[in-house]
Amino acid sequence: MTPQLVTYAVDGRIGIVSLNALAWHESLSDDVALEMTPWEMKKPVIASVQGHCLGGGCELAMMCDITIAAADALFGEPEIRFSNVGPVLVMPFVIGLKRARELLYLGDPIDAQTALQYGMVNRVVPRAELQAATLKFARRMALIAPEALAGTKLALNRGAEAAGFRNAIRAGLDVLAPLYAARTDIGMKFDEIREKEGLGAALRWRAAQFAE
Repeated sequence: MTPQLVTYAVDGRIGIVSLNALAWHESLSDDVALEMTPWEMKKPVIASVQGHCLGGGCELAMMCDITIAAADALFGEPEIRFSNVGPVLVMPFVIGLKRARELLYLGDPIDAQTALQYGMVNRVVPRAELQAATLKFARRMALIAPEALAGTKLALNRGAEAAGFRNAIRAGLDVLAPLYAARTDIGMKFDEIREKEGLGAALRWRAAQFAE
């Protein structure tokens, strides 16, 4: 499906966006399928995270069975600041509605210790020990019969799906796809700065408004 492209002007500058919500839905469906990969796999998947884990990366880490984070890791979904939202709304299932609302409404990142407190990650270790800690966990889990691990993961997943997990992900995609096709003042201004001065300048412009 070819997106419908339209031009717009902000402060005299011209930009191009897609207003085709169906095309966005198709594109975002691919993103959802990718991020659901750890969920679909028979074997448990361990995420080993350091540095910035934002947007789709944060969603992917939450989709993994186990997440081990370095102490310097930052987690969050800042897309709302640019008039978008990550298409995989898994966060409420991981950390609860109230905390998810705060993080998704404001786009603020949280550090590794806060992510641990929220239940977003399983363990936090010094960055220098991240690889060793991840491999140690994997080796311990490898001592379990693979059939037992696969059966346990399937049971956990099926329970979550019976409670509406998969339907909630699909419903979120259906609701959010039109947002990507919408034009907002903030989104157009962000695109204008990005086109003129680069992505870094656009990100700094937006971040400065949340500095206080």
